[in-house]
Amino acid sequence: MFSDKITNEINSLPLQYQKEVFDFVLFLKNKIEEETDTDYLSRDSEIKQSIINGLNTPLDECFKEVNW
Repeated sequence: MFSDKITNEINSLPLQYQKEVFDFVLFLKNKIEEETDTDYLSRDSEIKQSIINGLNTPLDECFKEVNW
């Protein structure tokens, strides 16, 4: 199994590097669990439609400068 290969490789590392591998795994899990801006905005149907409308707007109809 693939998980056995991973375990064997990690176990062959010095302890200090095993800890780094573990930290990296936690980092990846956290990254996967984080909600992206796109996920958040997609939940609101009005915002989602506004984004779609903006993406479908031809460039020649877009403002050249913003006034904020």
